[in-house]
Amino acid sequence: MIFSVPTRHEELTLLIKVKTFEPQKIRIKVIDAQQPNTSFTDRYKTIDGESIFFVRMPVSPQEALVYIYNEANGNMAAGMDNSIEIESITKEPLEKKLDVIDFSNPLIRSFVNFATRFSYNAGSLSSGTYASDDKKFIIKYLPIIEDGGVEQTTPARIDVDSGIIEISKRQFLDYTVPNRIAILLHEFSHVYVNDNLDDEVEADLNALLIYLGLGYPRIEAFEVFAKTFLNAPTEENKIRYDKISNFIDNFENYNTFIHE
Repeated sequence: MIFSVPTRHEELTLLIKVKTFEPQKIRIKVIDAQQPNTSFTDRYKTIDGESIFFVRMPVSPQEALVYIYNEANGNMAAGMDNSIEIESITKEPLEKKLDVIDFSNPLIRSFVNFATRFSYNAGSLSSGTYASDDKKFIIKYLPIIEDGGVEQTTPARIDVDSGIIEISKRQFLDYTVPNRIAILLHEFSHVYVNDNLDDEVEADLNALLIYLGLGYPRIEAFEVFAKTFLNAPTEENKIRYDKISNFIDNFENYNTFIHE
């Protein structure tokens, strides 16, 4: 089933109430109705009875298309699938915690603005070099990231000397807008927020503090870091994922300690 929701570029949370009559794997996707390769969530949940999907959208399109369907049956037209009922789709206020973000730092303000616009439009941008309005940040949007002719598994990386961020377009096309934001904030944090430029965990948590403070969905952060770590399944990355999970779980209580 596909539903059109006029989101009008607002900051909002979509609250989607779904009902099943036995355990069913329900898929939900939210995409931009006009712009290709621009999605805001793509997730599933096994539901038995009534349940609610919360889709946090600090950025939204003019019109959103909401796909909701039982994966076992595929995306059928409304009224054709008796295994699922869509009880309501409503727009609710977006909860943010901007006080955890140091917006007194002009670099953070500038990069958040740049990263937001780039992430929203990355699905339709051509490969090339992009700069922030104040010219403080540069993104090289590459077909792939490679070293010595070999494609690298990382979706993005930053040069700690120049601050230039390289992004793999091949990987970014498959990411949601929140996925892209989380990755860009991680790279930014290495150079502009971290005390230790090389500390991956510190960059993870500094990025998440900004990402979650802006109101982006928790599940999309889990997802993109999990994807990245699965491409490089090391003990270090397992430790990183555990720390990320703990940080996200405790964020609502403001137990957001970056340094040990």
